[in-house]
Amino acid sequence: MLKFAFLGAWHSHAPMHVREAAERPDEFQLLGMYDADSEVIEQNLQKWREYGLDIPVFDSVDDVLNSEAEAVVVEGHVYENLDYVERALDAGKHVLLEKPAGVDLAQLEKVHALSEEKGLMLQMAYMWRYNPAVGEMLSLVREGHLGQVFMYRGHIPKPLGWHPQLYGEFTAYHGGVYFEMAGHLIDLMVAMMGEPLDVKGVLGKHYGERAEVDNAVVVHECRDGIGIVDTTAMQVGMDRRIEVHGTGGMVLHEPLGSNRLRVHLQEGTEKYPAGEWHDVEIELGPESPSLLRELAACIGGDKERDFSLEHDRAVQRTLFRGCGVEHKVLRERVE
Repeated sequence: MLKFAFLGAWHSHAPMHVREAAERPDEFQLLGMYDADSEVIEQNLQKWREYGLDIPVFDSVDDVLNSEAEAVVVEGHVYENLDYVERALDAGKHVLLEKPAGVDLAQLEKVHALSEEKGLMLQMAYMWRYNPAVGEMLSLVREGHLGQVFMYRGHIPKPLGWHPQLYGEFTAYHGGVYFEMAGHLIDLMVAMMGEPLDVKGVLGKHYGERAEVDNAVVVHECRDGIGIVDTTAMQVGMDRRIEVHGTGGMVLHEPLGSNRLRVHLQEGTEKYPAGEWHDVEIELGPESPSLLRELAACIGGDKERDFSLEHDRAVQRTLFRGCGVEHKVLRERVE
């Protein structure tokens, strides 16, 4: 059983790990959470009651690091997370780090080196890595069924109603909402097409006070094709999606995060006969992978990691370049 705790509990993705601990008590035990903001703690205690877990609150970072937790899940603000990671690794804890991977590339390189030096796992919590439809898409690419992937398109907006709530967070970084959201799709693009050779972006400020980037399109020239990622902070009606086009076929995933996939192959397989569209739902099985399961398996030596540290650095470098940042530090200011 993997015992873990939250070091920083601000991010909206934290509940997925609470839910998994509740659903798989024979695999995971949540020992508690820490966040410097008491309001975050109170909100989480109220919202997480539905999972039926007793979730203790740690008074300090040191209390988390001195606990029996074998791993910590870092879910604080992006600008503080690498500091949490560094302290956790120094204390001998494995780490699952919320996306994106901080605001300082030099510090990211430092904590990657530290994790390797200490033999500790440091993995990214890009939540759709283990979505079953995304997993099928990645398998089709890796197995060569799509041929040469020459075009990747990803659209990942946020709803208009969230704009005021996230205003302060967007303005904390170069790239605004693009920095906050695009890593999900860059992670998958780099896995399929490699790190881009060139990156060109249009970062717009088009809504309300127009103080932060809230409408962006970035084009990535890869070795064998083009990747396009766009996001906005003022979408009406969610239509998040991924398209992957290759010389041997194409795959469409919409809405992003669902189990749905559309597949069309020039040379068919037993599952996908050639020359026709196949609309499928890829179901999760009881042994399906997850972020926590991947972490636990790698810690236990049962498997090698699916996404390397070099991959994660390539994703973060690409994200920085899309935000118009060629140097190593991205943070502008924090309210």
